[in-house]
Amino acid sequence: MRRLWWACGLGPILLLALSAGAVAPPGLAPKGPLSPREEQATFSVPKGFRVELVACEPEVVDPVAMAFDEDGRIFVAEMRGYPNAGIGTGAITSGRIKVLEDRDGDGYYETATLYADNLRFPTSVMPWRGGLLVANAPDLLYLEQTRGKGKSDRRRTLYSGFDLANIQQLVNSLQWGLDNQVHGCAGGKGGTIRSAEKPTAPPVVLRGRGIRFRPDVPASLEPTSGGGQYGLAPDEWGRWFTATNSQHLRHVVLPDHALRRNPALPVGAVTLDVPDHGAACKVFRRSPFEGWRVERTTRRKGGPDALRFPTTELVPGGYVTSACSPAIYTADVFPPEYRGNAFVCDPANNLVHRDVLAPRGATFTAKRGHEDCEFLASTDTWFRPVHLTLGPDGALYVLDFYREVIETPLSLPDDIKKKLNLESRGRGRIWRVTNRPAGAPRRKPALSKAPAAELVKHLADGNAWWRLTAQRLLVERQDRAAIAPLRKLAKTAAGTVGRAHALWALHGLNALEEGEIVEALKDPSAGVREQALRLAEDRPKKGPLWSAVAALADDPSPRVRFQLALTLGAAEGVDVAPALAKVARAPDADSWTHTAILSSAYRCAPALLTELARDRAETAAQRSLLAQLAAVVGAKGDDADLGKVLALLGASGAEVRPHQVAILDGLGQGLQNSSRPLARLWDSPPPRLKEPVARARALFESAGALAKDGKRPLGERVSALRLLGRGPYAPLAAVAPDLLTAASAPELQRAAVQALARQEAPGVAELLIEPWAGYSPAVRREALEALFARADRLPHLLTALEKKRVLTSQIEPARLEQLRRHPDVRLRARALKVLAGQVAPERRKVVEAYRGALDLKGDRTRGKLVFKKTCATCHRLEGEGIEVGPDLLSALRNKSSEQLLIDVLDPSQEVDPRYLNYLVTTKRGLQLSGMIVAETAASLTLRRGEKAEDTVLRAQVEKVEATGKSLMPEGLETQVGKREMADLIAYLRAVAGAR
Repeated sequence: MRRLWWACGLGPILLLALSAGAVAPPGLAPKGPLSPREEQATFSVPKGFRVELVACEPEVVDPVAMAFDEDGRIFVAEMRGYPNAGIGTGAITSGRIKVLEDRDGDGYYETATLYADNLRFPTSVMPWRGGLLVANAPDLLYLEQTRGKGKSDRRRTLYSGFDLANIQQLVNSLQWGLDNQVHGCAGGKGGTIRSAEKPTAPPVVLRGRGIRFRPDVPASLEPTSGGGQYGLAPDEWGRWFTATNSQHLRHVVLPDHALRRNPALPVGAVTLDVPDHGAACKVFRRSPFEGWRVERTTRRKGGPDALRFPTTELVPGGYVTSACSPAIYTADVFPPEYRGNAFVCDPANNLVHRDVLAPRGATFTAKRGHEDCEFLASTDTWFRPVHLTLGPDGALYVLDFYREVIETPLSLPDDIKKKLNLESRGRGRIWRVTNRPAGAPRRKPALSKAPAAELVKHLADGNAWWRLTAQRLLVERQDRAAIAPLRKLAKTAAGTVGRAHALWALHGLNALEEGEIVEALKDPSAGVREQALRLAEDRPKKGPLWSAVAALADDPSPRVRFQLALTLGAAEGVDVAPALAKVARAPDADSWTHTAILSSAYRCAPALLTELARDRAETAAQRSLLAQLAAVVGAKGDDADLGKVLALLGASGAEVRPHQVAILDGLGQGLQNSSRPLARLWDSPPPRLKEPVARARALFESAGALAKDGKRPLGERVSALRLLGRGPYAPLAAVAPDLLTAASAPELQRAAVQALARQEAPGVAELLIEPWAGYSPAVRREALEALFARADRLPHLLTALEKKRVLTSQIEPARLEQLRRHPDVRLRARALKVLAGQVAPERRKVVEAYRGALDLKGDRTRGKLVFKKTCATCHRLEGEGIEVGPDLLSALRNKSSEQLLIDVLDPSQEVDPRYLNYLVTTKRGLQLSGMIVAETAASLTLRRGEKAEDTVLRAQVEKVEATGKSLMPEGLETQVGKREMADLIAYLRAVAGAR
């Protein structure tokens, strides 16, 4: 333990504790809240760093966001109404914004002024034009001070409609971006956003996406790729990172505006969890577990396997469960190895985690910054870091929401909730983590009256705060005197990122010339070349500039080539296929680069596919790219383009080849996303397509023979079945009956069901229902998805229910309710008759009926079998199962046996918006269900059990409905008795290492 303390720099902190008063040593719970001085003595940081108090109560209370203005004042958002039952609704006026000033220069901000009150839940502040942009859901406000009295006296609503369903996912993280726009995070549901200043503008619908806008341009707000809850952070080149409570660092890889260029491109993911140590990684918590956490876990350490766990894991936590507010260190005060590092708060574990980012193709990987400790950790369980900010002095500022409980009531059992005070205790602290010697002078900005020439110099500063603040002021002022020094800086700045800021500042002044972009495209810095490509997108869509752009197809930097693939989509009247093909053929081109290529391929997909098909797609990645290009062609539905693609298949041979499978599979997928009925193409092709379609039909016949051949590898047979789902019905109907039986491997059964689900033929329902008795629960669930996908299949299901070929107990309660509420009058009437007397049990009563399972001694070994049978389709533990839902291991460590019982039997009692089940109806009457795992301007992706996915183009979406239910189905009691439930809970708790 002594080694760990000194490795993290705790030794000097303990010396401070001797003069600060008695503080609980590691492992012992402090008795209630500590004073700021006492809390300060509980921190551990790496050697050479220290933690300083910046402000505390009563000057600041419940701080959740802060920002420095151009003169070094701190604006702080106080969220005094938290947790408000876990939601953001209601008549709330307790929110405030304070202005803090350090007038005597000692580093402590002793002067606090009320800048704004009567706010709801302010979650972000950003200086702008002498006033303040404020995220105050459902509104985004601009506050001004016009009378010189220190308090805002004018309030203007810019946008309204941000979602209020979750108090922890309100609109947040407003900040100035390198691209001269304000960026923000909008949480999971987002909302339907309307411009208050231009109400006639079309609303912007957000879900799982962020925002960017120009504050001085009404209705300029547009979606950005997102996927975070609270927190958004750029690196110094404007690449964005975010977090969710259980995914502590996500790179936002694909920009939404680029994906909009290809409305025929379905995209399954836009963000990536970059940590190599896990999204919900283990953390080295130093604080003891609060009494209520221990109470929420079992009092028993029992179980035959308890001894195999280290004592550090026999605790109810220690894994990321509340990640928020990532920050990338983009200054030059910390040691060089810290530059570009990511820092993330985890208030539930009373710490700040550090990751070291390293480039990896188009994206990054992140490694632990410290092997056996955290960057900042406290023994005080009231320490709640919720927000990180880079200061003008190069220090990292930490907002401490200081309170006993950070969780919302929605995540606490009722009995424990009654014992806790969840409301504000009137406390809050701001800390500064720095490595400057005590008493060393700090940089204090005074930029509000700085001339343009001085602001330009700051664009090359080693600290991103100075660069971005200076750039913002230059854009706000629109001072033409800045243009000449900016042009000089763009060529001569010693710091490479300074050249990029100069270019973007010229862009913000509408003074950037095409020749300057061409020169920047040749810059020795890959980062500058990348920014030059972004800047080219706003220029004329053809001309000499685009020759210089295309020349970067051979660039040595994967990031530059990735950006080139995105940028080429902005060109018009230019043949970009050769450059895109060159980028695709690079040995280090990853799947993200392939998607970037596809985003720019809407107009040139047939030409690019023809070019790349010559390579015969030797790798899986190459075949995937061919399939996606073919899907773009299919979705557009142009006969001439279809003919070109079908011609690539060549003469049909005895066996379908891998590149042919890829092209046909993608083409079929695209056609299903088009307005053309798939069956019509194969059965009644237009005259100009008859010959190539005939060749394609022969390939489908070959695929049918391959799927049925038991001597072929399982993977090849599954791929053949997938292909059959995209083609004519007859070849699939010929082989499906044999592959749906219990004698087939589950993988083949599921693939056959999914292939049939894509067909529109009237015989599909009977084919699915005939072998029902031999289906496993996972296959049965997929078959139900197929039956519910089309209304014309449901009468066959009702007939099967009448004849007891299918039992109501084999259908989830939510599905039965779907039948009872079906919009078709006749179908609904028949369902009500068939299901008469089948009343869905109240979940609360089901839980009560199963409480006896908590008194039974469960068997871990038997419980693992129950898990594999009933849970493994969506969850993964000990190498078994498929991870569709949240990281189960980290979630289990905070669950008591009683809470696990509730979660299993009443999964929709509390649903994270990310795992909410949706129903999506297409314009062709297809109905799909699942949680929305990705959403772009062009498509949305649904995921369900077994990680089965459907990606639907927005152009084909008729309606999207949230069911209000968890993706995890209700009705598990029909498959699991009390004894099995006891075994399952025993297994889950043993794996989690709970005591």
